[in-house]
Amino acid sequence: MKGQEDPAGARGLIPTASFFSAHPRKRYLWLGFGLLALSFAMVVVAQLRKPADPRPAVAIENPGGVAPGVAATRVATGLQNPRGVVVLPGGRLVVVEAGDGIETNDPALETGRVSVFEDTNDDGDYDDPGEIEPIISQIPSYNTLTQFGTGHDEVGGLGDIVWLGDGRMFLTRDDPSEGYVADGSPSGINVVELDIESGLGRSLIVRSATMNALAWDRAAETLYVVESGANRLIAVTMDGEIRSVAEFSELAQGQQAVPAGVAVDPTTGDVLVALFSGQIGDYFGSVLSFWPGDAKVVRVDPATGRQTDAITGLTTAVDVAVDDTGNIFVVELTSLWPSARMPRNFDLFDPDAAPDPGGYARFAGSVTLYPADGGKPVVLANKLDQPTNITLSDDALYVSLGQGTPGRMVIGPTGSTPITGELHRIALD
Repeated sequence: MKGQEDPAGARGLIPTASFFSAHPRKRYLWLGFGLLALSFAMVVVAQLRKPADPRPAVAIENPGGVAPGVAATRVATGLQNPRGVVVLPGGRLVVVEAGDGIETNDPALETGRVSVFEDTNDDGDYDDPGEIEPIISQIPSYNTLTQFGTGHDEVGGLGDIVWLGDGRMFLTRDDPSEGYVADGSPSGINVVELDIESGLGRSLIVRSATMNALAWDRAAETLYVVESGANRLIAVTMDGEIRSVAEFSELAQGQQAVPAGVAVDPTTGDVLVALFSGQIGDYFGSVLSFWPGDAKVVRVDPATGRQTDAITGLTTAVDVAVDDTGNIFVVELTSLWPSARMPRNFDLFDPDAAPDPGGYARFAGSVTLYPADGGKPVVLANKLDQPTNITLSDDALYVSLGQGTPGRMVIGPTGSTPITGELHRIALD
């Protein structure tokens, strides 16, 4: 996840979040949400003190239930794979939607978009007519199940977004249909500039592996990007110059690290990276999507690339954020054992198809606060349906939910329910 203060103090944290599937050419990382059952915990963040450096790793075994008291609100529903979010002054949001994952040759049917959300009637949500205004639309999306046979219902396309605080925004775009030209060079996997008035602008960088998350370091005037398919953290200048900062080695079971989220710690200048955990290739003759307990958040020195564990023992760390006092917020896609992988020929759009989780257990995601003083982790929300991205503003977290084919039936807390993209706000007052 990515955070940057705007002139009014808001931070736009991006992407998405986010998904972990392997392919011989590259690994795609995308993740999501649906109808939610939320429980939350009251947190007084301002009272948590800044820790001394270096900070020891926190190992989480079982954070327990959700503490009572946090105010949470669903602020938007009916979205199609919402990903990165930017919080603008005055309460407006810029929200990325990857789309429905349908591959089509008709541009008019493409559903990826970036929109401005404005609560014009002050009722606390963005669901009323005229409150969502697209900046760009009809952007291609794809599904990793049908495109690459990953075993997961994961939608990719537009992903993370970051605001530099001066009007400039950058977002990640992944289009495998345009991914490689005849000479093998990538063309559809890039970070592009976005103007709220004029739409897409220049391509800042073009890469050969999916880029899942962005973070802006205003002090260093540097954009940090994680490449899930290359297990790499890179630094990018506004001139498009690229420097490799760190590569992430295999995790405990020999699986790929799969960096999914990124944030800059303003108290240290370090870069925090969420490592999701890739597939276990031979688990008693089958493929396991991830190994519970191997996911973690690492702290990276951007000057030397040195890595230290910050939070360990996680299940599926998909995004991370950090506030001005060093408190860390981690999103996990799911907290349960991997579900069965989907067959490649599963019809994602068959209304009569049996409910299927899509490769990851649903309604088992969470958001957890790790206090800067090393205190006990606090679960802010659980039982979320595949959250992929969190965005930290001055007084709230925005959580993107509902990863997967919109409308496809899954089993929820009360029975069969359609996948529904939503945006939730967790108050941190």
